Amino acid sequence: MRRDEMIEGIMRYAGISKANVDRFYEGLAALARRELLRNDEFVLPGLGALRVRRRKARTARNPRTGAPVRVPAKKVVRFRTYAPLDEALNGPGRKPAQPEPDEGGARLPMDQPEPHE
Repeated sequence: MRRDEMIEGIMRYAGISKANVDRFYEGLAALARRELLRNDEFVLPGLGALRVRRRKARTARNPRTGAPVRVPAKKVVRFRTYAPLDEALNGPGRKPAQPEPDEGGARLPMDQPEPHE
């Protein structure tokens, strides 16, 4: 959904002018940025929370050449839904599907390079 579609939908649902919804959206975005910078978390009641996570530095491979590439550590924002929304999406008592481990053993997290023997 694009920003203008979201503003239009809120405007129709709440019966508020487009200008007021636009100001609300700008304020919400500014508040989210400020809280993520200050507290590493921004909660959207009833939906979930945006949280800052830190990715470790890692070595990846250039898919074209196969050459190793150093990827520096960085911060990323993740959204985690609350249980009622998870249940609405996946059914009661069901968790999102987890990837099956390989028959040879457990999977490594994507951040870790393959072990060398």
